[in-house]
Amino acid sequence: MVGRMRRGAHPCKAGTRAMSDRVIHEAVARHAVERPYAPALVYRGRPVSFRTLDAAADAFATRLAAQGVTRGDLIPVLMFRTPQTVALQLGILKCGAAYTSLDRRWPRDRIEKLLRWIRPRLSAVPAGSAEAEAWNRPVFAVPDEDLHEVAAGARKSVAVPVAPHDPATVFFTSGTTGVPKGVVAPHAAVTRLFGHGGLPGFGPGHVMPQAASPAWDMYAFEVWGPLTSGATSVVTDSDYLLPDDLRRAVGELGVTTLFLTTSLFNLMVDEDPGCFAGLGHVYIGGEKLSPRHVATFLRHHPRTPLFNGYGPAENTMFTTVHRIRPEDCLIPGGIPVGTAVPGTEVVLLGRDGNRCPPGTVGEIWITGQGLATGYLHDPEHTRQQFRMIGVNGQLVRAYRTGDLGLTDEHGTLHFRGRADRQLKIRGHRVEPGEVENAAFDVPGVHNCVVVPIDDQDGTVTGLALFYLCEEGNATDEPDPRGVQEHLARTLPSYLVPAVVRVLDCFPLTANGKLDRVVLGRLAHRFPPTGRRPGPAGP
Repeated sequence: MVGRMRRGAHPCKAGTRAMSDRVIHEAVARHAVERPYAPALVYRGRPVSFRTLDAAADAFATRLAAQGVTRGDLIPVLMFRTPQTVALQLGILKCGAAYTSLDRRWPRDRIEKLLRWIRPRLSAVPAGSAEAEAWNRPVFAVPDEDLHEVAAGARKSVAVPVAPHDPATVFFTSGTTGVPKGVVAPHAAVTRLFGHGGLPGFGPGHVMPQAASPAWDMYAFEVWGPLTSGATSVVTDSDYLLPDDLRRAVGELGVTTLFLTTSLFNLMVDEDPGCFAGLGHVYIGGEKLSPRHVATFLRHHPRTPLFNGYGPAENTMFTTVHRIRPEDCLIPGGIPVGTAVPGTEVVLLGRDGNRCPPGTVGEIWITGQGLATGYLHDPEHTRQQFRMIGVNGQLVRAYRTGDLGLTDEHGTLHFRGRADRQLKIRGHRVEPGEVENAAFDVPGVHNCVVVPIDDQDGTVTGLALFYLCEEGNATDEPDPRGVQEHLARTLPSYLVPAVVRVLDCFPLTANGKLDRVVLGRLAHRFPPTGRRPGPAGP
């Protein structure tokens, strides 16, 4: 059916939480009743109360329903980060529909391709925008009104029954075929992390900035985390929080809880490690952590809880969380990613399909309430990645991550890279992380990334290493040839990168993650560095 989705077919266990608390818009509405004048959002210094936000959402829901939006629809939202966007998304949910945020900065061809894939009843765009004026497709034009104006005179929208396992939002991730995958997340996948017994740093009195792209699943962490738990979300104009921005947010707006991608965290620690002062909880993740940067943070802020969060979009936001201790920075193989969050279980399976004992590397499978219902309009890929596996004598639905990990004797999960990041060079299986770990031993190398170099046929012919130097040590900066020679003394020849280059900074994606695609292009642009790799051998 055009623009519609299947309802969730895998109900979650109720646990100890009320049914309404596990539906996003109903959890927000409860706070509008219990704490009507508490700040739900802050935008450009102006607060929006829970009462106003919920009333504005009702107004949008009434308008959307008048244009035919109903239970099971998927509505693309092409808006920037504003209070109107949040209220609109809540209004869509109140209709029993789901939303998907498309980044307006994406290339037009990509947006058009996704809209053809989604086949929506209508798309939400800003009134007066080029899309609203020129698109040859149905639109819901969102007026540039203050939410207090939107909420004025709003009537309670008609209640549409929504279950925790019904779709709430769709996140598009990169697909190996070149077609983005639409990950369909149910309400319970979002709400399971917050409220009573949920993650620390959320609830009344807590304040969190919202800087993630609305198209990314961590947007839900920064918006629905605070709003469903009764905390406050500060909507920012900028894509990235810089150190000065963070200082102002803490000092002027009372920000207590923060999420940063690993790359942004590293950048802020390098530039101004003191900028985190005053925060109550800091979550980082999305990429493997740098022990050096984490250790620096902990030295400056020993009393501030710092959490490493891990998880794919298919198990919305976080799957595991670990409060980092100073001694974690010394663990071979990297900082642990922790233990499963509420409503989630992690299972490690070997190649034989059996569970791995502690200390044995296996592939990470995820079960529980956080699982997506599948991929939008892609039943075949859904069947491939979401399977039934045996856990404790029962068959349960699980997601195959493609990530490798092991648990220690305490049950803590340690990440060991991607199963599909393993490469084959001249007949040898290569794990790029091994080269990166060796490069970290080179004096002066502050951070590094290894990417493959392939030929026109896609065959991997070698490796490229890009690294950053420690600031303030210009006289001791290792030159690329010196780094390569150091690696040649410690690694087999097939592991020695053919291209070694120092960069001023690593390229980042719109979500603040390391952009490996750009690094891959750079790897082909530079000529080989110094020595040439020798014959295959130990």
